[in-house]
Amino acid sequence: MATVNNSNKKIKGPSQTAPAGYKGKNQAFLDAEYLSARYKKSSIEDVISVGVIITNPAHEELDRFYSTVRLRPGHKLPPLITELTGLTNEDLEFAPDYEDVMTELITMIRKYQVGKICVWGGDKNSFQRDFESRNLEKPLKRSVGKFISTFENIQKEVSLDVTDGLDANLSLADMKTICGLGGYVEHNALSDAEDMLNCIRIIEQDEMRYDGKKAAEYKKFRGEYVKNRSFDDFEEDRDYIIDSEIGEQFLEEIISRGFENNPKTKAFMDDLKFLLGKDNVYMGTFSEMMEEKSEN
Repeated sequence: MATVNNSNKKIKGPSQTAPAGYKGKNQAFLDAEYLSARYKKSSIEDVISVGVIITNPAHEELDRFYSTVRLRPGHKLPPLITELTGLTNEDLEFAPDYEDVMTELITMIRKYQVGKICVWGGDKNSFQRDFESRNLEKPLKRSVGKFISTFENIQKEVSLDVTDGLDANLSLADMKTICGLGGYVEHNALSDAEDMLNCIRIIEQDEMRYDGKKAAEYKKFRGEYVKNRSFDDFEEDRDYIIDSEIGEQFLEEIISRGFENNPKTKAFMDDLKFLLGKDNVYMGTFSEMMEEKSEN
């Protein structure tokens, strides 16, 4: 596994951080945004934007592609999707048709003889569902089907590699945090594809900001802690706050027993502190938690 601040850095190379079949081939890193919704007693999964960066085996950029995709008639973006992606119905009203976008993108993929297309998470399944719901002409239908078959979800393999087998499902935001790129994901298809590529570059050069194994442990701790917290909103929960000498004594006792080292008992302790009118404990996001740990 890659480690942080290792003076004898070992360059992993693309064949170790990417799926089998990448060695010696050009690669692409793809992200897409979707309209996922229920529509007239059925579900829809419209691709609304796609971003791709093509690299050689050393992950040097060769070309990039980005396009929005026109929505199908009758489909509209809900406010939540607009807030998440920044795309509006007006943007997509004048966007290129799906057929034109895919024709241009596939032409570029063929031009660079891309062997595999890296995606992070469920993009292959979402792209496939959209494809299957479209009535495409046969030549394009075959091309798009073959294009999607080259998608390779690298999330599990890279996550396990980085965390020494502890976490198979790091989000892109998690991976950016570990790599020192911040924990914010733009939900812009091209920006997210670039983030994925930059994370792979950092991992291969063994230049991650945080130790991946420790990061996975922190993430697991925080997840358990947040799941077990019950009181943390003063406006909503202030009626539960009490003045209790017995409560204070009990809190001192459990603090003395080192219960803060377990996420469940820490959650209970912090709930008790809240109920006794002490300052509310804020665990922070995964990114904030990693920053705090690095400073200590």
